[in-house]
Amino acid sequence: MSETGAQLVRYALEQLNTKHIFTVLGNHNREIYNELNRSTSINTHLLNQEISAVFMADAISRSAADIEVGLVLIIADAIISRGIADAFISGIPLLVITGGPVANELTDGIDPLKLLQPVTKACFKVIEFDEIVSSIFEAQLMAISDKPGPVVVEIPINLQVHKDDLEEPLPVHLSAANQPQIDQDQLEICAQALMDAENPGLFLGWGTARYREPLIALADFLAAPVCTSLQGNSAFPAEHPLHAGLIANPSARHAIKDCDGLISIGVNDNDLKYAELPKQVIQLEPEAIPALLHSLQSSGNTAIDSKAASKAKKIIQQISKDKAELKEDWLEHNSRGRVNPAVFFAALSKTLNNDAIVVTGYGSHGALAAELLPINTDQGFISPSSFNAMGYCVPAVNAIKLANPKKQVVGIVGDGAMIISGMEVITAVQEKLGAVYCLFNNNEYTANKSLGHINWGSFADALECGYFFIANNHDIDIIMRRALETAAQGQPVIVEISIDCSRKTHYTQLIEKAQQDSLPSRDKLGLVKRAIVRKIMGSK
Repeated sequence: MSETGAQLVRYALEQLNTKHIFTVLGNHNREIYNELNRSTSINTHLLNQEISAVFMADAISRSAADIEVGLVLIIADAIISRGIADAFISGIPLLVITGGPVANELTDGIDPLKLLQPVTKACFKVIEFDEIVSSIFEAQLMAISDKPGPVVVEIPINLQVHKDDLEEPLPVHLSAANQPQIDQDQLEICAQALMDAENPGLFLGWGTARYREPLIALADFLAAPVCTSLQGNSAFPAEHPLHAGLIANPSARHAIKDCDGLISIGVNDNDLKYAELPKQVIQLEPEAIPALLHSLQSSGNTAIDSKAASKAKKIIQQISKDKAELKEDWLEHNSRGRVNPAVFFAALSKTLNNDAIVVTGYGSHGALAAELLPINTDQGFISPSSFNAMGYCVPAVNAIKLANPKKQVVGIVGDGAMIISGMEVITAVQEKLGAVYCLFNNNEYTANKSLGHINWGSFADALECGYFFIANNHDIDIIMRRALETAAQGQPVIVEISIDCSRKTHYTQLIEKAQQDSLPSRDKLGLVKRAIVRKIMGSK
């Protein structure tokens, strides 16, 4: 059997049951791209920029029902760490295939793989023709093993075009999911801590998204309040009475302030660093959740049941009271003619289907959505982890709608992010995806960057999108219903919202405080002085 290297790449990716791959075309990956276009099982999507391709692959991994590796095809000398770094921080599996120059040569004397080593699980270049398939299989396994993350495989152009007879049959990929090993010692420590605790609690991150049912059972068994990180916002249903909400919210802070057994599951290091947590926090890997539940339920410890029953009512009442007060406080906020975020998200919640997926970028709009929009659907809220993902929302919405064509997919995107990646709406137009992009426009980004006024209605017209404008708190539910009806016909829709962002969320305040606390005293004083001057002068 005679095959080219590009054909071997296609074979390997088909063996991985790849459905979508996102690419930016260049001379060093054209052979692979052309070969993938011949595949009947892989959909190859051509993007405008590398960062959008990475974000779309990231979103595929985050929204998949089972562990799935998002795939990217770009060229080695165009690799950028932004986006890949966010996947690394968040524990999102990515497989980045790059076409590169002839083996052992560098572009302009720079080795891009070395630049990516700090933000990937592994980076390696295929040197031998007969190692192409096995290298891709190994990279895929590495991406999902232990803590998932991005892996980069560079395939030089000379191997892509080389054609040779293969003496051995091509390897077959074993599709059985990798089963991570459970740390039994840590499991026992965690179980004992919960049995001994007077006030247990759960802190959930993105890594718990696939364990909703055992988590509900665990919280009910312990009568434990459940708070979440920003990325873990959909890990536990908001309608559950023990759902205390985002870690920064008053309902969550009050619920865990006296915890003597707080279990952190699937939370990344950034969230643990920023959150105001009790002194004793025990970390557990998400895959150990079912085993932990079984251990507690089979322990025969009736003390847990009696303690849980006696305190559950009090905990639930406090959580409900705190949530109601937060909502009322937001609704009373004077938005000075603009749209009150609480009013908008209340209307959005009324119009969305139960299984809708909401996607945000990184910034104030993402924190607003997490604080004010109740999410009850498993993986119904998707958000990146850091500033490395500026411009995430639009390409992520496109990818998630591709993977979930029958579900409503709604993006919450800031005006700055729309400037960065708004042209990717073209993909939704071409594919007739019917996504909705809620553009939070407070003019802060354009004012700070001196870009002047942007006519987003004309932008939408130029891309052949639907367009709606929400100027104030009136008729939001009617407008959103019309936008969703338009999207249901396959036409992407931009909804521009004249949003009031003058009030900061509790999450934003938490992050800013943590960042300021990390500065030397002199620098902190300088920040305070500059903030006072900006407030007096009326600038941002």
